[in-house]
Amino acid sequence: MTNPSEAQPSVESSRAPAIDHLLARGLAALCLALAVLAGTASLTGVVEGTSWLPYLIFPVVVLHLVYGLIRGIRVIRWLALPAAALVALAAVMGHDAMDSNTYGLSPMQWFFSSISEAGLQLATQVPPVASSAYIDLSILVLALVVSLLTQILATFRRTALLAVIPLSFAPIVASLFKQEGAGIGFLALLVVGVLGYVALLPYTFTSVSQGAAQHKFPPAKTLGVFGITALACISSLFAASLWMPGFRAGMFPEGKRPSGELLANNVDPLINLGRDLRSNGKKPFLTYYTSADQAPYLRTQVITDLTQQRWEPSENLFYSDYYGDTAVTSDYSSFGSSEQVLRMTWPNNNTNPLLPLPTQSYFVQGIQGDWRWTHETSVARLSGDALSATKDISVAYEQLQFTPELVEELAGWGAMSGPSVSSEYSRLPTDEENSLRPLLRETLDEAYADGASPDTELAKAAAIQDFFRSGKFAYSERTPLREGYDGANAQVVEAFPDRRQGYCVHFASAMALMAREAGIPSRIAVGYAPGVATGESINAEEIGSPQRFERTAKPGTKLEGYTVSGQQAHAWPELFITGLGWVPFEPTPGRGYTPSYAPEATRSAAPSESTAPEVPTTRSTPTRTPSATPSAQAATPQTSEQGATNLWLLPVALVLIGAVLCIGPWRRNRIRQERLKQIRAGTPEAAQALWAELLSVGADAKLPAGTHESVGDYTVRLSVDYPALAPELQQIQQVVEQSFYADRHPGETDEVPVLNALHRIQEQLRAQLSVWQRLTTFLVPPSLRSGLRDKQRSR
Repeated sequence: MTNPSEAQPSVESSRAPAIDHLLARGLAALCLALAVLAGTASLTGVVEGTSWLPYLIFPVVVLHLVYGLIRGIRVIRWLALPAAALVALAAVMGHDAMDSNTYGLSPMQWFFSSISEAGLQLATQVPPVASSAYIDLSILVLALVVSLLTQILATFRRTALLAVIPLSFAPIVASLFKQEGAGIGFLALLVVGVLGYVALLPYTFTSVSQGAAQHKFPPAKTLGVFGITALACISSLFAASLWMPGFRAGMFPEGKRPSGELLANNVDPLINLGRDLRSNGKKPFLTYYTSADQAPYLRTQVITDLTQQRWEPSENLFYSDYYGDTAVTSDYSSFGSSEQVLRMTWPNNNTNPLLPLPTQSYFVQGIQGDWRWTHETSVARLSGDALSATKDISVAYEQLQFTPELVEELAGWGAMSGPSVSSEYSRLPTDEENSLRPLLRETLDEAYADGASPDTELAKAAAIQDFFRSGKFAYSERTPLREGYDGANAQVVEAFPDRRQGYCVHFASAMALMAREAGIPSRIAVGYAPGVATGESINAEEIGSPQRFERTAKPGTKLEGYTVSGQQAHAWPELFITGLGWVPFEPTPGRGYTPSYAPEATRSAAPSESTAPEVPTTRSTPTRTPSATPSAQAATPQTSEQGATNLWLLPVALVLIGAVLCIGPWRRNRIRQERLKQIRAGTPEAAQALWAELLSVGADAKLPAGTHESVGDYTVRLSVDYPALAPELQQIQQVVEQSFYADRHPGETDEVPVLNALHRIQEQLRAQLSVWQRLTTFLVPPSLRSGLRDKQRSR
């Protein structure tokens, strides 16, 4: 007897229909499409917003339907993959990013250029990555590739269940990179899609006539099992989300999440800066030599608009495109400055398109390729070609060296004049609840020690800087993350004066808003604090083209060496002082150095991350109180960490229990498949296997055979109790008895009717059980008891 599911030549297979079960294949394709879309949708949070998601639905659904349905028509099934590939190609070519090709490149060149740009944006940003046409295109390509892989794996019986591997790619990425974890909603939809696909697998590999003879489509039992399994899986996901970090906080804690090979500089650089500080990266990525007595701050970005919910660099500022060595124009005054030179190299090649430059740079030499200079903020950005080709650069810049006394004297003479500034730098965030401005005014009054406002802008700025560095605030990189006020915006600034713990982002943000409240325009610079001295030096002659730097690096001048690592990531405020322009300040205690025009007023030791207690410092102002006592603040993290450690034992125990519960169903299914194989083979053992399986079906339905019941006795008893099954039971009785007593074993004509009869008996007997009985007999099959197995082996 042959197996009809195997591709062997036979009379029956030659008459097989040319069309598979198209309804099953169509539904399975839709289930896979749902799983792909749900998995890709979990990337929301890795990529900002959801505007890219609706554009995936139509091409993904069409691709799966085309592949699944064509694969079901045996004559043209070889066209399934080419047709699906054409759908994917049409979706890619119709994307908005492909329509923006205005450079005369071929579609193939433009596609790879767009994907390369998307890779650069993803590698240089920390989630959530800002959405762009190129990133949207890359997500579409990802969804289409996953769709093709899942359909190719679903083509063959032996690889059909492996389709879950590509489906899991996007959720794994989400759990690694998203700050809030992979989430539950989209994962639940993915599970429903996968379960639906698995439930339909028996029908996708069955022809119409065979399916009609063997199964009702879809049988109520299949739907019931599918519903219960889906509910159990989704419930498990929700339960697991209570303690497993991958669902609620990402697989890695803040500061240890994976990032691209490039230095991250996304549109929320302040959040990114905190991540870099907490990662504690000590490996230097930049070496520079400077002629200045003090190493400069290196700036990569400037945040000007502090009125939005999310503070990020402005993209609409005036800029110029340059090529190679360039003297740039900047909006600053050179009053009270000395000219300096800096030579910058990258030990492992530069990977950051944002060039770290001193604040008042005016000449850049060594860039190989195109680059962009934003005049208002003095920020330089390299093109992709320049990024890979540039090995080292030399920069001429101005270092501010004036004193407060000189500024006040010139101001009294009325001799100071300088550039003006936009009113944007003085705007405060919208304060609908009228809570921010009173807080800023109250904090300013505390900063002005004598209660009276200083006379000059520089004196006000120095008073604010001294207030933050006076010892009333503590430097801490983890307290803001733990207490929920990390990053920078108006809400963060409102929390910071009460908690009085934070890192450079919080000090710079608070000082910038306090300066605006005091009438001084402000902005926030992001980049790197002065590097760590290496003790090495080079001569001025080594910087290349010394004639360009003859005013700043005369022959014989020594340039001292410094290195920069992730530990120097920093943010600081820049205030616009009338007559001087934009000048930087340093309010963060224990970081960098205070400028010469606003020297530190107190020499008390500044708290550091290693020594400062991560508890709020009590304010001297009686009208505002800390949010919690020091003891409560100190105890809470320890308790939560211990509880989290203990909770990991629960999922381990659940996995072990689940593995034990799977043993019974696995053994029962293995034994059943071996018996069905013997029945199909038509050997003398076929009747014994049929009788053993009938006894097992009865035992699992709580209707076991008696100790001395024969084949005829048992089938007659079941026929009396279940008259509807009498024909099937009689058919099995005849086949078994003829084999046992007359040596007339089952033949080819008996295989399908006997198997159909056995299947119907199993369905009807299990239908009379309650849901609880079905569950218990499924997990612990009574047919596996040793006494029953002994009876099954006997005649």
